[in-house]
Amino acid sequence: MRLLVAALVLVGLLACGDKVAGPLPSKSQSKAAAPAAAPAPAAKAAEAEETWSYSSAGKRDPFRSFLAEVRAGPSALATRCATPLGRYELEQLTLVAVVTGLEDPVAMVQTPDGVGFPVRRGACVGKNGGTVATVRTGEVVVAEWAIRADGTRDRTQTVLSLPKREPLNIEESP
Repeated sequence: MRLLVAALVLVGLLACGDKVAGPLPSKSQSKAAAPAAAPAPAAKAAEAEETWSYSSAGKRDPFRSFLAEVRAGPSALATRCATPLGRYELEQLTLVAVVTGLEDPVAMVQTPDGVGFPVRRGACVGKNGGTVATVRTGEVVVAEWAIRADGTRDRTQTVLSLPKREPLNIEESP
């Protein structure tokens, strides 16, 4: 009977993915076993330093019914961008270059696929039907309408900035 119980426990541990390091201890061995060692302080410090961030870009809002979008029909889809940049969230786009000093400044935006698109003032960008409000030195301002949970619309502005580049430290070697 004990052999059957030990086999069932072993199968249960293997099914759960736990590692078994040898035979099961008997009652006398389990009383004599030393308590488990506490995790090292360095491990605790490494866990504390780890940061986690979440981006909802490209993900569905779990609190919004997809049936509301289907029932809205083509009028809701007409307000969104029909350009290739309309397939991406603003957080997914990367500003690569900005050319100012022209009458109509232009910027280059890169998609996650690595394809670049030029944008000017008034261009449609993002899934929410945003438009480029301003192209400034080092940044592009996109204005879009955000729909809140209560159904009201709110005008928001998102700034896409060029990534910060660290200066080169070139030292002469002797």
